[in-house]
Amino acid sequence: MRHIKLSAHTFKKGEFIAPINSIPMMQEFEDEKSWSYGHIPEYLWIGLLLKYYGREEGLRKSYDIISTLHKLAPDLYTVRLSQIIKLDSEVQKKFYNYIVCIGAKDALAPLTIFLTTSKAPVFSECFYCPQKSIEDRCEAIIDAMRDTMGHQTNEATDIRFVALYFNLLSGKLHLQKEQVDLLMAYPASKHTDEIMRIARPTVRSLEMMILTFEKTDSAYLKDFWRCVSEMTDCSIFVLEFPEEKINITAYMEKLHDIFTYLSELFVAADPLNEKMNVLLGIATYSYKRMKEIYDHQLFNSISGRSCVRVLIEDYIMMRYLVKSEPSHDNIWRDYQLYGMGLYKLVLARHRESGVLEQSHFDDRYIEALVNEYKGEEFINMDTKYFDKQNIRLKAESVGEKELYGLYYDYDSSFEHGLWGAIRESCLLKCNNPAHKYHCVPDIEDETRLKTVLPDCVMVMNKTVSFLNELYGIP
Repeated sequence: MRHIKLSAHTFKKGEFIAPINSIPMMQEFEDEKSWSYGHIPEYLWIGLLLKYYGREEGLRKSYDIISTLHKLAPDLYTVRLSQIIKLDSEVQKKFYNYIVCIGAKDALAPLTIFLTTSKAPVFSECFYCPQKSIEDRCEAIIDAMRDTMGHQTNEATDIRFVALYFNLLSGKLHLQKEQVDLLMAYPASKHTDEIMRIARPTVRSLEMMILTFEKTDSAYLKDFWRCVSEMTDCSIFVLEFPEEKINITAYMEKLHDIFTYLSELFVAADPLNEKMNVLLGIATYSYKRMKEIYDHQLFNSISGRSCVRVLIEDYIMMRYLVKSEPSHDNIWRDYQLYGMGLYKLVLARHRESGVLEQSHFDDRYIEALVNEYKGEEFINMDTKYFDKQNIRLKAESVGEKELYGLYYDYDSSFEHGLWGAIRESCLLKCNNPAHKYHCVPDIEDETRLKTVLPDCVMVMNKTVSFLNELYGIP
């Protein structure tokens, strides 16, 4: 699969627009015209034939069958199953009897799981095989669907070729000689042949042209998906990355020694230094966040990703504050008042709406913190970013653009509960094509995420190195 570079996207009003979406009038197919949802239920009978007989014999059988169908129903221009079962009952009988006579009854018998007597009486009468269990028929359908769910797979392209060829028989589509030559060579060529590198895309593009004059049967599609999804079970698979087992006790002990030294240095040398107070406060917060992850072994967890995000933001903020100190008077006091202003805002809201007695928000303690060094009546509440720059701009200003771009946005998805993080951590994949490969909630916590330990250590080391530049750690 070819990956599109970020630089190929168009950045407009805060959004990266994919190259294909920048093309005027370009839009995705609606579900009913998509391959997986709209085509597979209609062409599944062809897929079953090809699966049953193999490609070479299956294409020959398919050619004989669609040629017969064209003779019996010359006005029919599509091999959509929803249209075939609407043909006159006598025409259907002749067509189905031909399929049975050439020995292909068993290939299409699985469809009776869906095309029952009440929905398609003629089809059901001709193809129902009592010796085939429901489980066997469902398994055959799932196997055929699994091979063809991708619209560019070889199996799917073979089905599209049969559908396209019937359309040519109906006279609805006219092609250039070069296109006809490719179609004539298609069934006689193997997928490994060089000519198929051109023939396959040609078949797919031409088959898509049929959509311009084909009608979709919404009721048939909905009924098909409802039926096959209800009659088949989920096939769940779990992605488990290796559990983090590296012992970092010595590393954590060393961190503890470092922060003990810095704390003692602060108390002994300059206890009223606001700059040192702020920087050590931020760094200690990072240390305690990492210690929580270490103590509870949460490196493979959602909480671990939250820890990485905090460590990155703390480190960037520390460097930003130091860099901005010469141009921002009282930056250390302003930074503290900014944080307490946000605490005051929450406190004011709780005073007006009331706080549950069991809430983790303790209004009396928070009130004491807000008023610790300055009366709250003198504290403003700034809801913008500190110093009017978001964390991305702060990262760029201190030369940590890559650290932000490679980690921060990813971990922020987990912090804010965005869908990418939810999908990765809380939903298991179903491998059943009849369920359209849906997802199932991971209630039993079977998913194990990739460890964040190397990232935590990397950012923590950056933090300690920065403190060493400022204070000289022995």
